[in-house]
Amino acid sequence: MWQVKVCCSGCPEEIELTVEDLDEVERIACECGHGLVILSVAAFEAVYAERAELIELRPRRSERLAA
Repeated sequence: MWQVKVCCSGCPEEIELTVEDLDEVERIACECGHGLVILSVAAFEAVYAERAELIELRPRRSERLAA
């Protein structure tokens, strides 16, 4: 699978898509009717868990950053 960031060639719309094949992007059009231009492509692997446990992370302490 591929995670593809695209933008419309006719309006300022940017979309992230997950597709099986990069050729699928060519068949998708923006809602305004224009074609999409690929900005970036990344490999995507879906991960499914049978049992999941929610782990709550505590907020970080306020620490001064070095200048």
